[in-house]
Amino acid sequence: MAGFLAKLRALLLREEAGPEPTPEQAARAAAALGAEFRRKHTNFRLLLTSGKRLLSILADMEHAKTDGRVFGMVFLRAGTTSAAVNAFRMLSHLKTLDAGAAERLSARFAAILAEVEAVLGRRKAPACGELVTDLCRVDAAAADQVGARLAELGEVKNRLGLPVPEGFAIGACAYEAFAGQEGLREEIARRMQSVYASAASDADAAPALFGPDAHSLALMSREIQDLIMAAPLPEALEKALTQACEVLAAACGCTHLCLLPCTMGEGQGFTGVYPAQFGVPCAGLLDAYRRALAGKYSVQAMRRRLMRGIQDIDVALCVGVLAVPGPEPGADPELDQALVPDWSAERLRGACRSTDPEDSARVAGLTPEEARGLAELSRRLERGLGAPALFEWVKAQDGGFMVLRCGPLPPPDEEDPAPGAATAAPEAATGLRSHMEGTPVHRCLVELMALLSPLTLPPPEDPDFRAANCRTVRDVARLAHQRAVDAMFEFGRSQQDFPERQAKQLWAGGSAMQWWLINLEDAFSAPPEGRFIRLEHISCPPFQAVWAGISAFPWAGPPPVDARGFLSIMYESTTNPEISITGGFDFGVQNHILLSKSYVSLSSRFGYHFVTIEALVGERARENFVSFQFRGGAAEVTRRARRIQFVSSILAEFGFSLEAREDALLARVEGLPTAELMDRLRVLGYLIIHTRQLDMIMRLPEQVRLQREKILREVRQMLGQVPGRGVGELG
Repeated sequence: MAGFLAKLRALLLREEAGPEPTPEQAARAAAALGAEFRRKHTNFRLLLTSGKRLLSILADMEHAKTDGRVFGMVFLRAGTTSAAVNAFRMLSHLKTLDAGAAERLSARFAAILAEVEAVLGRRKAPACGELVTDLCRVDAAAADQVGARLAELGEVKNRLGLPVPEGFAIGACAYEAFAGQEGLREEIARRMQSVYASAASDADAAPALFGPDAHSLALMSREIQDLIMAAPLPEALEKALTQACEVLAAACGCTHLCLLPCTMGEGQGFTGVYPAQFGVPCAGLLDAYRRALAGKYSVQAMRRRLMRGIQDIDVALCVGVLAVPGPEPGADPELDQALVPDWSAERLRGACRSTDPEDSARVAGLTPEEARGLAELSRRLERGLGAPALFEWVKAQDGGFMVLRCGPLPPPDEEDPAPGAATAAPEAATGLRSHMEGTPVHRCLVELMALLSPLTLPPPEDPDFRAANCRTVRDVARLAHQRAVDAMFEFGRSQQDFPERQAKQLWAGGSAMQWWLINLEDAFSAPPEGRFIRLEHISCPPFQAVWAGISAFPWAGPPPVDARGFLSIMYESTTNPEISITGGFDFGVQNHILLSKSYVSLSSRFGYHFVTIEALVGERARENFVSFQFRGGAAEVTRRARRIQFVSSILAEFGFSLEAREDALLARVEGLPTAELMDRLRVLGYLIIHTRQLDMIMRLPEQVRLQREKILREVRQMLGQVPGRGVGELG
C-alpha cells in the first residue's frame, strides 16, 4: 500500500522515482547531514553564549543607574560597544541557521544602532589638560580624565572626607601622550590585527569563541609589552611625573610609593587584572609607569577585552600614585607588584566588603579594636557612596585605616576577583540614591538604556513578533534567539533520514507524554525506540532537574474559586480563541524541547499558561544560566497580573532577577554553582505544574496566602531544606 501511494504521488506530481541510493551514497549523505547538523549546533551554542553576555552587559549598565558607582562617557561607550558586538555575533551565528531572519534583523539592528550613535555622539579623544592631577582636586567630574576608580577615590577623599593617602593621578591625557608617539599605536594595532586575522583565516572551521589561541596571545603579549618598555616617555610627561613625585615626597616625607593602575573603557570593577606596585622609589617612577602601561597588554587583560567586545583603542590606562610605602622592595620583584601580597598577613593591607568588614578583619588577623575601626570605616564609606562597596584598606602610621581604592560590589560572576576579595554581591540597598543622578552622563545613560534594554516585543505566537517591530537591541537579541530555537527544531523534525536527530516523543511513567524532543548533540544515552525516547535514556541533567520538579508532588487540582473567578474564566474561555476548557490536562499540546547534555529549551503550554524554561549548565561556569518565561491565563487581565506578582514573589525567594509586564514574567538567574542552578530548575519544574489556574483565586487574599505557604513548604521539602519526603531526600 505504501509503495502504491508513493507511485501515485510521483505520477500526480510528475515526478520520477529516483533509484535507491547505494550504501556508499547513503553513508556519504548521512555524513554530510551530520556535518551540517554539527555546524548548526555550534552556531546555535555560540549564539546562546553571546546572548547570555549581552544580557549581563545590559544588567550591569542598568545597575549603574542606581548602585552609586562613578562613571563617565567612556563607560557608556564601552558598555554600548560590548552590547552591540554580542548582538552582532548573535546575528552572525543566526545567519547559518536562518539566513532570511538574520538579514531582516540586521537591517533593523543597523537602524537601532544609528539611534544609539546619535545619543553617544562621535568618539572623541580625552579633553586633555593636565598630565598629572593632585588627588586633592579629583572628584566624580574627573571620571573621563582619570578613570572611574581614581575619580571614586577622589570623591571618598574630598567629598566624604574619609582617610585616603596623599597622591596624584596620571590620567588619560598622559596615556594619550605616550601611546600617541609616532608609530607606537600603529605598531601595536598591526601586531594585534595580524594575530586576530590569523585566528579567523580558516573559513571552514567552527566559529572561534575566544579568538587567538593561548600561545599566539602570549607571544603577542610579550612583543607588545617589550615595545612599551622600550619606548621613551615624552619629555613633557617625564618632567611632569618627576616634579609631581618630588612635591609629594616633600609634603609627606615618603620615599617609596604605590602605583594603582585602572582603565577607562572596560568596566568599572577593579579585578586584579592590573596589579598594583608597592614600594616604588621616586627614582623608579618612570619605569614603574611604563610597567603599568605594559600591563594593559597582559594575556589576561587582552582576553578579557576580547570576550567583552571592547576595542583596544577605546581603553586608556590611568595610574594613581599614592604615598603608601609598604616594606622595602627588592627581595621579591613579583611580590612587590602583587595586589594583596603575602605580607598582608602582617595587618598592613587587605580587601573588604562594606557589608562584611568582620570577614576582612578576620582574614587580616586584626585585633578587636582594629576590627571596630575597620567596621566604622566601612559604614561611613557605604553611607557616603549610597551603596555597598568593595574597597582595599591600608594601615596608617597612627594605627587607623585608609582607603586605598574602592568601587561598587561586583556582580557574583565578575571575572578575576582581587585576591582575598569575596565575590558574592548583593544588590544595592533599597532606597539608596546614586549621587550620579541628575548629571549629564547619568541622563545619557538613561537615554541609552531606552534603546538598549527594554523588551517591547509581544509573545512569539503574536503576528507582530517580527523584525520590523524591534525597537531595542534586546528586542533584536530576543527575536534572534527565538528564530534560532525554531530553526534548530525544524531542522531536527524535518530530517526524516537522520533518525538519531529527529523529534522523539517522551515516554515516561509507562505512557507517552505530549512532549517532542530534539537531541542537539549528546542528550540520549541509548537509541530511541521507534518514535519514542524513554525518560531514563535522557542524559541531560538540566532537563532531569526540571522533570524532578514536575514529578515531585502530584497536582492537587485547581483551588476552590469564587463565583466571580469562575465567571471570569468562562468569559475568557469563550472570547479567547487560544483557550479551550474542554478535555483533561495532558501536559500540554505541541510542547517542544531542545536538549543536549548541558542545555535544555522547553516550550510548553500547561493548561491555560504558556511556559518557556531555558538553561545552560555545563563546564564553562561563566556561561551558565537559567531563564524562565511565564504568561497567559484564563482569567481577566487583573487576575493574571496578580498571578504574575504571586509567582514573582516565590521566585524572588530563590534569587531570580525578575521582569514583570502585565500578565508576562521573565525570570533569570546566573553566576551560581551547578548544584544551585539545578535546584532552581527543580523549582521551575514544580511551579509550572502547581501554579496552574491560580489566577482564579487572586481576589481572595486568604486563599493566596495559603497557596503561597503550601508552595514554599513543598518546594523547600523538595530541595531537602526541611524534613520530609521529596526529591531532596532522593538525591
